[in-house]
Amino acid sequence: MIQFPNIASTYNEHIDSLYSYALHLGFDEQTAMDAIHDVFYKLCVHHSLNEINNLKSYLFRSLRNRLIDIKRTNKEDTLLHTTQEKTQDTLPFQLSVSIEDELIKEEDAEEIRQKVENVLSRLTDRQREIVYLRYIREQSYEEIAEIMQISVAACRNLISKSIARLKESSLTIALLLFMIK
Repeated sequence: MIQFPNIASTYNEHIDSLYSYALHLGFDEQTAMDAIHDVFYKLCVHHSLNEINNLKSYLFRSLRNRLIDIKRTNKEDTLLHTTQEKTQDTLPFQLSVSIEDELIKEEDAEEIRQKVENVLSRLTDRQREIVYLRYIREQSYEEIAEIMQISVAACRNLISKSIARLKESSLTIALLLFMIK
């Protein structure tokens, strides 16, 4: 296939962000890499890069769908499986706090980390995922809507509700986003 050099450069360009996204969705390293490779295999076999309007959104959406499929087939996690059948497909999106070395040395760094974790725990899985995609991965509303398979209006609404919930805390939004980045 003529597309392999383009797919190889696309793979190299997006592997880190796709891998990070899969880990935030709660998957182990091996499963994350397997799912990413499945996405690129499908891209090689079934699609041309020229056929895809927004490649970045396509890759994230395809990875998310592949990970949902993997989660469904996992026999050990029957509780999540039955919950997903009753509602819509969701994955437990996790954001963790990483504090710069300078902040770790300060005595109240642990207190700040706990406050941020507490604030993030108030968000739903979908809210944490959308905050990650919008503010950490800096994706547009249209890209997020495509990835999460929701309308742009629903995307904007979910972002708004997430930010409103974050504003309820005593921490500033800027500090929260800095801490989780």
